[in-house]
Amino acid sequence: MRYMGLAGMRELVDAHAPYGPLLFMAIVVAGLFTRVPMMGTVLVAVGAVLFGGLAAFAYGWLAALVGTTAIFVLVRSVARDYAKRMLDARPGRLRALDERITRNGFGTVLVLRLVFGMAPMLNWGLGLTGVRLLHCLAATALGIVPNLAVAVFFADTIANRPPGSGTLLPWVVVGGMPALVAVFRAASLLAFAGPMLLKVGGRDRKRSGGAERRHGDRTPVLA
Repeated sequence: MRYMGLAGMRELVDAHAPYGPLLFMAIVVAGLFTRVPMMGTVLVAVGAVLFGGLAAFAYGWLAALVGTTAIFVLVRSVARDYAKRMLDARPGRLRALDERITRNGFGTVLVLRLVFGMAPMLNWGLGLTGVRLLHCLAATALGIVPNLAVAVFFADTIANRPPGSGTLLPWVVVGGMPALVAVFRAASLLAFAGPMLLKVGGRDRKRSGGAERRHGDRTPVLA
């Protein structure tokens, strides 16, 4: 945990200057494995102070993708079979939910990433589902963009504020960040996932309607 603060990270990056970006990405990946809420996002935001906004976003996005994928693969290889046996032994809502998530993997993961970002419960829980690795990777690559972009933007704004701007600007930025994150996530959710969810819902309604019609066709007619 020593190198997960600004001072420790700067010390490590400066001591190994040519490999600074790689060390930064390694710290972000390690932070995701700690299961501390918001750790990955905070570390990426710290990178804006070290490397600047654009570079920090690029390094942080790649590290977040590597870390979340590594967690997914680890949980999938260790616990997915056990979770599937448990669901098969007790069919019900959880099994139906797992089947739906598996069937609509990309859209489901995209919505969850847009809403929850890199929340530890989501990072570790997705590996227990039947979502395909490629779907999880692609949806995560898109879904974490708003959260990281807003965090890096605000961190870069605070770090590079003009001299003499006083102490008000950092407090305004920090206070406005949660609101902007929420708005950004909601807009991204509507833009990316809205049409997809409508399509999935229409397909499910069409499937259930067809099942009801088939059931009605088998109903005997009483004279």
